[in-house]
Amino acid sequence: MPTHKSHERPLAAVIGAGVIGLTTALLLQCNGYDVTIIASDFPRDEKPKPDYASPKAGAHWRSMCDEDDERAKEYDAISYKTFQELAQDPESGVNIRNAIDYFDVNPTGHEDRDPWWSKVVEDFKKVPSTNSQFPIAYSYKTPVITPPVYLHYLMHQFRQSGGRVQHRKLSHVGEAALWVGTKPKPVKVIVNCTGFHARYLGGVNDMKCYQTRGQTVVVRAAWINETITWISKNGAIMYVIPRSNGEVVLGGSHEAYQNDESVSGTKTTHILKTILQRYPNILKPGSSVAYAANDDLFSKFDIVDQKVGFRPSRTGGVRVEVEHGRSGSGQRVLIAHNYGHGGAGYQSSWGTAYDTLKLIQEAEKNAPAEQYETARL
Repeated sequence: MPTHKSHERPLAAVIGAGVIGLTTALLLQCNGYDVTIIASDFPRDEKPKPDYASPKAGAHWRSMCDEDDERAKEYDAISYKTFQELAQDPESGVNIRNAIDYFDVNPTGHEDRDPWWSKVVEDFKKVPSTNSQFPIAYSYKTPVITPPVYLHYLMHQFRQSGGRVQHRKLSHVGEAALWVGTKPKPVKVIVNCTGFHARYLGGVNDMKCYQTRGQTVVVRAAWINETITWISKNGAIMYVIPRSNGEVVLGGSHEAYQNDESVSGTKTTHILKTILQRYPNILKPGSSVAYAANDDLFSKFDIVDQKVGFRPSRTGGVRVEVEHGRSGSGQRVLIAHNYGHGGAGYQSSWGTAYDTLKLIQEAEKNAPAEQYETARL
């Protein structure tokens, strides 16, 4: 940990307390900044809004980036290694599990080539498939995260390192400086980690941001200790993700530009039917997979909850960028952006946070405010 005294640290404000905001704030706090998180939603909130996506995420590491997207690959690789380290702490909510990914076509586009992440993960191997619809299968070790535990863990680490929080909603990105800085010690850095809300945040108004609706079913199945994913070339993804508390997340759905907050019984039925057909192990050992009607289907599962959340998607992908702007009082301030992760928030969170920190440090070191131009689009 840095040894800077609080009054020697440059002030920074991070807007947003999802997994991206918390990760970025913690990293800044541990690298010499005096950080305050400003957000309208926090992990401690009992009933998070549907567009506060982080508590409802599936949250296992499974890279979805394109083979030729070098920046996204770096983000995912950094995050994988960091989660491996975090898994050593039993309080983190991160566990290493065996994963099997099934594909209907080779994700690389070449029959004889392994995916890029085969060199990142532990114990990677191609394994025989048990499903003729998904003839390609890979097994490897991967981090699986329990979001409520992990988000509280990040918040605890942040507060323990001297970070502060403010529960409020901002209408303009520069407004953060009014709530955190003072005239003798103004805010030096504002970091925008608002996800989908970057579309409506004044001073940003990124119209590339949109919501992608997702629905999951949480069941109690403590005997499941592996995470399974089926990936179709048409973009459909189904998954089984175990939690450390014996619950298992079954999913999912991927509905771009949809914002219906209500649970769809039709989608729940589809999820349960599909998972049961592809993965009978989800039922208690000795149970029959046969059922006569939907009521009978539901009775086979110990359903804990049905969740709807909205992934913070962005046309063109994640935005990691720094620029100079104005605070609410008109002072120049460095503004960093780290949002637009879609469904890849957890698996790229540490990579994008480190890149954000790097861009901030480079901007502060190499260019005066009046000459600085955008560093990365």
